This record gives sequence, C-alpha cells and structure tokens, in this order.
Amino acid sequence: MSGSHRITKHTVLSSGLHDADIRPPALLNEFKRLSLRDAAHFLGDPSTWHPVPCTACGQDAPTPAFVKEGFPYTQCGHCDSLYVNPRPRTDAVTRYYAESEASRYRVAQFSEASAPQRRIHLARSRASWIAQVADTHLELEEPAYGDWKPYSAAILEEVSEQGRFGACIGIEPLVPLDGVAGATSPETLPRLDVISAFEKLEHQSAPEQFLHRLSEQLNPGGLLFLTTRTCSGFDLQVLWDKAPYIFVPEHMNLLSIEGLELLLQRCGLELIELSTPGQLDVELVLQALAADPSVVLPPFAKPLLTQRGPLAHQDFQAFLQKHRLSSHVRLVARRPKP
Repeated sequence: MSGSHRITKHTVLSSGLHDADIRPPALLNEFKRLSLRDAAHFLGDPSTWHPVPCTACGQDAPTPAFVKEGFPYTQCGHCDSLYVNPRPRTDAVTRYYAESEASRYRVAQFSEASAPQRRIHLARSRASWIAQVADTHLELEEPAYGDWKPYSAAILEEVSEQGRFGACIGIEPLVPLDGVAGATSPETLPRLDVISAFEKLEHQSAPEQFLHRLSEQLNPGGLLFLTTRTCSGFDLQVLWDKAPYIFVPEHMNLLSIEGLELLLQRCGLELIELSTPGQLDVELVLQALAADPSVVLPPFAKPLLTQRGPLAHQDFQAFLQKHRLSSHVRLVARRPKP
C-alpha cells in the first residue's frame, strides 16, 4: 500500500504490567454485561442501522468478517480494518455514553477500582511520553494541554507534574475533576497546543469527524496524542472473534495500522509517531486459551505459547512491540501550520 510503514517508532516497554492490573476480571465481566445490555436498549433495532464505508480509509470494499454479540463486523478490502457495519446512528451512540448504566459503572466502579495501577502503568507513562514528544516538536515554553473526556484527574495531574506545560485542562470531563483548574466544555475551550484522547477512537461512530473536531481545537502546529486498539495486533489476529475483551459499543472500530495512517491523512494531520508498545498480547492469548478450549492457535504460535516458557514469551512480546505487531497502538499527529 502506498505510504505504508513510513512512520515507525521501535518502542519496547516492560513495566511488569498484567491485564488484571488495569482490567480486574470480575469488574470487566460486569462492565461487559452492562454494556451489552444497555446497547440493546440505547442503540435501537439492528434493522434501523445504516451501512458505512470503511471508517479508516473511506473505501467501500467490505467483506463480512464475523458477528459478535449480534454486531456484524466488516473487514475492509483496501486497508484490512475491522469495523461494525451496518452500525447504529451517531445520536444513539452519543446517548448511550451519556445516559447508560454501563458508562456510569465504568467511572464509578471499573476505572476507580484499578485507579492506582492505571496511574502507575498508564497515566504516568503517558505523561512522560507527552512531555518528551512536546520537547522535540514544540518550541513553546508553556504549551496548553487538554485531555479529551478524562475518567479521572490522574492524567492531568501527571502531565502537570512533568513541569512542561502551562494550563492542563479536562475537556468535557466524565467526572468532577477536583483541584484541576479550567475543566471545560468544547464550547468554552480555548485553542490548545496539545490534546490527548486515550482509548476513545475505537468507540466513535464517525472517527473522521471525531479527529476533525479535535484538530480544530488545536493551534496550528499543535499535537494530537491518541491510543487505541488495532486489529493488526497479534492477540486479535490470533483470537479474532473469540477475543473476550472485544465488545460493542466499546470497540466499533478496530482499525489496522495501515488504516490508521490513512485516517490521519484523510483528516489533514501529519503523522509523527505510530508505535505499538503493548505489553499484554501474549498474556491475553494465553488467558483466552485457558478459558475457551475452542480457541485454535496457528501452527507457528502453538509451540511458542504452550511449550516454551516465560523468557520466550517476554522475547516474543518485545518483538511484537518493536515491529508494530501489538494490538495496543499509540499515535502522535500534528495539525499543519498554514
């Protein structure tokens, strides 16, 4: 594909992170149950859903991939992205996130229960990443930073502690952000120099519109930081429709690495970094294999995962990170200057 793999960062991270640290199993199962139940209520009858072209590259070359919990996933014949198609109306999805019990549970129980570990393994490392990239690509002394719909004040506090930024703002925060100045809605938000949106792209009804909205909130030359899941990652390629942690409406878009590049291009954004520093692919496949005997491993993966020990697993996870084959992807894009 033209332009593919031009922007690469060979990132290898190991912080001792385990899936249960950030997704306690009992709470994840309850969150999934509530999400699927509330989706049936808020998202309308499937007969009312509408077909869409690929939410990454915009091409209309769909091939049915699988149906999961009643939601049909399509794979794009151009960029290989996975996306729910047909899909619910945008206003129905917006209402789901604003009013559903699942959304309240995410904030009140799911996120709070793992808050200390999420702060150590996610917020702190993300804040360091943001500051390092800003040092390289921004010449401003005190750039203004905002995080899109934060679940807690942790990322804003961690970014503030880096000492690199002036204002640190929660944009449409999903919880009261005690002690964080300037928490605001987009209507009253000033232009920012840096915006982050972590784990938001995968559940957008219209990813292109979402990125345009964020880009418009940036000053020219400003930076956009994203994290999301990619279907190009090892665990999703192996587990496919049997991945137990993938469900709608949380994962309406599982875009490929190539699809993510094309989406940013379509939005007029300059790609600075696209890396996959995920630490959990091997662990997630082993968990799924233990829980579901129907999971079939590819021939090359079976001896690696079932007959080799932890050292082989660690080395393989590092290989996945280095070569953009993990399912956790992080991106940095810049709004061009005139």
